Amino acid sequence: MSQVKKDQIPDAEGPESKTGEVINQQNAIEGQRKEVNVESYSGVSKLADLLKDVSFPAPKSKILRYVVQSEDFKDKDKITSALSKLKDRSYNGVADLTTSAGLVYK
Repeated sequence: MSQVKKDQIPDAEGPESKTGEVINQQNAIEGQRKEVNVESYSGVSKLADLLKDVSFPAPKSKILRYVVQSEDFKDKDKITSALSKLKDRSYNGVADLTTSAGLVYK
């Protein structure tokens, strides 16, 4: 089992956060700009961390069960609510899941 490095999971939000700063720096690189809006950096990062052991593609029910049974974290209710509104289908990975749930906008 991999060791969790809590300092790598963002706990602040918005462009002024450490994650926001890194994204802004990457956006400044010529030819590397990607338009992505994240609803909650810490929530999406925590979701990705929770789902690291899930074998994708995975059905909505399995993903939702993992999140509901996890420990409490910031924005858990908001993320659980967004996931519960998803179509009942299999998702190919965290990117597919977060985009479909409206947590990340491209």
